[in-house]
Amino acid sequence: MLPGLRARGLPFFLLLSIAGCDVSLPGMLVGESAHFRLFLDPALDPQTAAYWESHDGLAALETDFADKRTMLKTPDGQKIDYHLMTPTDIGAACGFPEFDQDDLESGCAVNDQHAIAAAYIPHQHELMHAYLRLLLPDALPIPFLVEGIAQSLGCHTEAGTSLNGVVAWEQATTEDADDQAQDVYSQGGLFARYLIRTQGIDAYLRYYAQAPSRRDPALFAANFSAFWSMNIDDVWTAMHTVAAGAATTDGSICPCSLATLPTDGQLVTNDLLSQPYWTLPNTYGSSIALTTPSAEDFILDDCEGVAPEIFSISPGVSPGATIYADGNVTLAEVPDARPRYAVAPISRASVGHYLADDCATADAYPLPADFFNAPGSVFVIANQLTTVPFNKFIQLVLPYATQVAGPGSAGICDSCSFEPSVACTPPMPLSVGFGQPVAAGPLNAEFVLQGLPAGIEPPGPEDNFLQFLNTGPQ
Repeated sequence: MLPGLRARGLPFFLLLSIAGCDVSLPGMLVGESAHFRLFLDPALDPQTAAYWESHDGLAALETDFADKRTMLKTPDGQKIDYHLMTPTDIGAACGFPEFDQDDLESGCAVNDQHAIAAAYIPHQHELMHAYLRLLLPDALPIPFLVEGIAQSLGCHTEAGTSLNGVVAWEQATTEDADDQAQDVYSQGGLFARYLIRTQGIDAYLRYYAQAPSRRDPALFAANFSAFWSMNIDDVWTAMHTVAAGAATTDGSICPCSLATLPTDGQLVTNDLLSQPYWTLPNTYGSSIALTTPSAEDFILDDCEGVAPEIFSISPGVSPGATIYADGNVTLAEVPDARPRYAVAPISRASVGHYLADDCATADAYPLPADFFNAPGSVFVIANQLTTVPFNKFIQLVLPYATQVAGPGSAGICDSCSFEPSVACTPPMPLSVGFGQPVAAGPLNAEFVLQGLPAGIEPPGPEDNFLQFLNTGPQ
C-alpha cells in the first residue's frame, strides 16, 4: 500500500467537523493545484513524508474533486488546505477527547471547513464537508443532515448503513439515541442516500440549503413535509426496506465518472492517485474476466450503493514475495445491468461467455503466462439468485503444466465429458489441498453452486475457485 493512502477494509470510525473557529494545523506546504494546497505534518514518519514529497498527492485530491463535481456541480472558490497528519496530531487538532493513535480513519474539517486534517489521501468524508462549504456557504442545517450528506457520496468507502438497524428519526435528528454520534452519521447517511437515489441530488441539495438549523423534531418533520410533499414516517420506513436484489447494508453513492476499464485483455496501466477505480462496461448477459496483482482483492461495487458487493479475496503472499501483475484471476457474471465499478488496481480485463451452463458453449479463457510465476487462484462468481442448485462450466487454456487443487464441489477434466463413466485426465472431483497434475492446453472445470432465495446476499467465493500450485513455467 502506498504511504498515506487508505487501506481497504479499515473499520469506519467517528469523523468530526469543527466549524466557526480557527484551528492551527501543523504542516509544511509542499504543493498547490487548482483547488488544493497540500501540507505535510513535520511529525510524519520519514518514509511517508518522502513519498509525498516525490509523488503527486494533489492528483488524488483533484481526481476526487472532479469526480464529485459531476454530481455536486461544485464551483471554483477558496482553495482547500489539506493537511496530511499523524493520527496523534489529528486527535489534538480536532479535539477528540478519547483518541486512538492507531485510528487512521479520524479526521476533521476546520477553519469554516476550508481546511482538512487527515491521515490519508483522499479522506472522502471530510472533503465532502469542504465541497459543501464551497457550494452552499450559507447553509446551516442540523448535524444529522451535515454529516449525512458527507456520508452520501464516496467510492468504496465504509460509509454504508445496515437497513435492519432502525432508529427512530426523532432520536437521530436530535442526537438523543443510545449511540448519538453514530446514529447521526449512519442514519443521516442512509437518509441522504435514499433521497438522492429516489429524488435526485439537485433536489436534495435544494432541500439541504433551506433546512432549519434547530434540532426540533416537529420543526424537522414540518419542513420535510413542506419541501418534499411526503411524510417523514413513510420515508423513514421506505429507506429501511430491503428491495429485491439489494444488499441488507447499503453503500455510498459513487459518481462513476472516471475512465471505463479497457476490456481488450491487454495489461492496464494503473495509477491509484488519479484512477482509484475503473468504471465497468455493461457485461450483463455475459461475463467478465479480470486479473489482479498478487495479494490484491477483486472488488466490484454498485455505483448507486444498493446491490451487494461482488468480490473475491486474495489468499495473500509471504512478506517480501514478488508481486506479479496477474497474480489471481476472477471470472464473474453480474446479476443485472446496474452500473458498477472495479476498485483499482486491475491488471487486465476481457468480456466473453466465460461462465456457461454447459461445457461446450463456454468461451476459452487463456490464463496469462505471468499467472504461472507463483501460486494463484481462479475464482468463479456466478449469479446465484435462483432457488435450486445449478452448475457452471469454465474452459481455461494453460500455457504451462502445473498442479491444481480446489474445493470438493469443483471438478476438472481435459474434455467436456464430466461423466463418472468417462476417464478424465486428471480425475475429478478435486480434493482440497491436494494438487492434481495438469498438462498445458485446455482445462475444463465444473462448479456446483447453491441457489439463494430472494433477499439473501450471496456469500464470498470461498468454495468457488481453483487453486493453482504454480512454481514457475514448466
